[in-house]
Amino acid sequence: MKQYSMIAKAVCIGLLASSSSVVLADDAKLDMERIEVVGKHHRDVGATGLPLAIGDTPQSISVIDREFMDFHDINSIGDALTHSAGVYSETSLDSRERFVFARGFEMNRFLIDGMGTAARPLQATLLDTSIFETVEVIRGSTGMLQEVGQPSGTVNLVQKRAYNGTGGYVTAEYGSWDKMRTEADFNTTLTDSGSVRARAVVALEDTDSFVERYNADRKTFYTTLSADITDALQISVFASYQDDGQSAKSDGLPLQFANGDPIQIGIEANIYPDWGTQDSTQENLTGELRYEVNDDWSVVAKLHHSNLDEQKVYAGLDWHPAPTGDYALFTYETDSDFETDRAELGVNGQFDLFGQTHTVNFTLADTNFEELGHTFRPLSRVTGNLAAEHRSESPEPKPAKPDYNYAQPQVRSAEIGSQSARVALNLQLLDNFNMLLGANRKDIDSYSSNNGTVTDETFSDTSLYYGGVYKINEQTVVYASYTDIFDQPQQYNKEGALLDPLRGENKEIGFRYSNTDNTLSLDLAYFNITQENYGVVAGKHSDGNVYYIGQSGIESEGYEVEVSGYVTDQWFASLSFSDTDVTNPNELAGRVSRVVPDKIASFSTFYEFDNLRVGGYINYAGEREGFIGLGPYEYVPVDSHVLAGFSAYYEFNESLSAKFNIHNLFDKEYDAKIAFISVRPGDPRNFSAQVTYTF
Repeated sequence: MKQYSMIAKAVCIGLLASSSSVVLADDAKLDMERIEVVGKHHRDVGATGLPLAIGDTPQSISVIDREFMDFHDINSIGDALTHSAGVYSETSLDSRERFVFARGFEMNRFLIDGMGTAARPLQATLLDTSIFETVEVIRGSTGMLQEVGQPSGTVNLVQKRAYNGTGGYVTAEYGSWDKMRTEADFNTTLTDSGSVRARAVVALEDTDSFVERYNADRKTFYTTLSADITDALQISVFASYQDDGQSAKSDGLPLQFANGDPIQIGIEANIYPDWGTQDSTQENLTGELRYEVNDDWSVVAKLHHSNLDEQKVYAGLDWHPAPTGDYALFTYETDSDFETDRAELGVNGQFDLFGQTHTVNFTLADTNFEELGHTFRPLSRVTGNLAAEHRSESPEPKPAKPDYNYAQPQVRSAEIGSQSARVALNLQLLDNFNMLLGANRKDIDSYSSNNGTVTDETFSDTSLYYGGVYKINEQTVVYASYTDIFDQPQQYNKEGALLDPLRGENKEIGFRYSNTDNTLSLDLAYFNITQENYGVVAGKHSDGNVYYIGQSGIESEGYEVEVSGYVTDQWFASLSFSDTDVTNPNELAGRVSRVVPDKIASFSTFYEFDNLRVGGYINYAGEREGFIGLGPYEYVPVDSHVLAGFSAYYEFNESLSAKFNIHNLFDKEYDAKIAFISVRPGDPRNFSAQVTYTF
C-alpha cells in the first residue's frame, strides 16, 4: 500500500493550489491505496502566493488529503474540518451546515484553487468532498492572498485535476437513517499523446436523519479539461455544480419553557412543520492559462465565476414555549443570490543574486461581489402546541404554512468591488535562512442597501507580511511572521449602516521538526492576535435580524501542536492540540469567542495489514458556552465532549474493495450547540458500508 498521506504532506500546500498539471503514471489506479504522484506540482497559494513548501513558510498550514477523507467516509467540507489541527467545526442548529472556528474566531473565507467562492461560510461547508483532492487550512491572517486578511485563517479547496491516463472508480454506499450514496470518478485522455485530458465526477446522495421527518438530498457534478497547447502553454477549465435540498428542517429542540422549566423530549423529536425547507445551488467555473516563459519564469492568468442561489422557508421558535405547550413560530421566506467574479494575472519567477536563488510573485486581481436578497414576512401569526402535537397516539397536524407578504419584500443588496496588486519576495539570504517580504495593496468600493438604509464607502489598505525561516539543521526549523489584518464583513449597526473595516495584527512564531526519513513530523506554533473594530452582536431587530457594534482591544493568543507520521512501516498516527485564550476588555464579550472551546484536540490512526487497513479517530472539544435569548444574551456552560470513530478498508483484488465506518462509536450523548432558544443534540452513533469498483 502506498504511503500517500505522507506524499501529500510533502508536496504540501496542495497538489496545485491554484494552478498545476498533475500527471499520474498511465497504469495508476484511482482508489486511495494506489494513487502515486509522479508529476510536477506548482504550489502558488499557501500563505503568501509564493511556490513554497510548508517547511519554508512561516505560518501554520495543515492538509487534509484525499486518502484521509476516503478512509473515514467524509463527504462534506464541514465534516472534513472537524479533523483539522487547530479547528473547531460546530454543526448549526438546523441542518448539515457547520460553523468553523480557528484561534477563537470564525473562519469565513473559503477559496477554491485560490479563488474566492460566492458561497457564504455555512454553504461552503456543504460542498461535497468528491470533487476535491485536498483541503488546506492556513491559520492566521491571509491578507496577502485576497482583499481581506481574517485573523482565524483561510480554507483553500484544491480541485481534482485531469491526468494522463484512463481510469476511475464507482462506489455504492448505504448507511444509518437510510443514507444512500453513489459516486463515480472517470478520467480519460482525448488525444493519443495525452496532451488533452478530461475528468468528470458525479456524486448523488439521499439521507434521512435521527430527527423525525428530516430529509436531505444532494447532487454534485464536476468536470475539468486540460490541454497542452505547446510544451510551454497549458489551458485548463473547471466547472462544478451542486444542488442541496433539505425538507422538514429542524431548528433543534426547544431548550426550556418560558418559566425556565426544562422540556423533556426525545432527541429525535421534530416540532417543526414539513414546509420548513431549504434549497441551494452552488456553481463554480474557472478558466486558467499557464505559460512557462522559461525554466525560471511563468505567467498564470485566471478567470473565476461563482454563484450561490438559495431559497429558504425558515420556521423557528419565536420564544420559549409556554408551560401549557403553546408556542409561536418565527417564520419567513427568502430568496438570496450571491455572485463573485474574479480576474487574476500573476507572474512567478526566480533569480540569482549574491550567490543565492530567490523567488518572487507579482499578482494583479480584480474582484466583484454581489448580493441580492428578498425576504417575505408572514401575513398571520403561526402557532401550535407541543403537547397536542407529540401525544403518543394520533398526533395533530403541525401548523399550516402561512401566506407571506410577497407584495412588500424586505430587500437587501450589496456590491463590493476591489482591485489589488501584490508583490511577495522570498529572499534566500543564507543557505539555511530565508526571509519573506510581501505587500498587497487593495482599493475597495463597498455599496449596500439594507431595507432602505444605504451605505456607500471606499476603503484603501496595504497588507504587509514579514517572515523568516531558519533551518537549524536538515531536520529542525524555527520561524516567525507578522501579518496585517484587514476585513470588511457584511455586518450592520442598529441604524442599518455597514460597520467600519476590522483591522489588526497577527504574530506567530513556530518550530518544525522531521526525522531523517521525513516520515514523522512535529509542528509547534505560538500566536498573538489583536483586533480593532471587531463586530459583536449587540441586539436583534423586531424583524429578527441581528445588529452589531464594533469593539476594540480584542486579543487572542495561544499555541498549537501537531505530530504526524508513520510510527512503523505499517502504523500511521496523527495528534494535534490547541489552546486559545480570547480576551475582550469590553462589557459585551461577543458570542463568537465564547462559543468556541479554548482547548481542541484530535487524534487519528490506522494500521495496515496485507489487504486490510483498520483505524479510527478521537476528537475532543473542551468546555465552551451557549447563548440564550435574542439579545442581549444569557450565556450557559456547555460541557466538553469526546467523539470517536472506527474505519476499516479491505481490498479483495485490484478492482474491488469494501469499507465500513462508524461515527460516534460509543454513542456519546452531548449538546452540539445551544443558541437563541434551542439546543441541537449531537448525532448519535451511525454507520456506513461502501463497495468500490476501480478500473
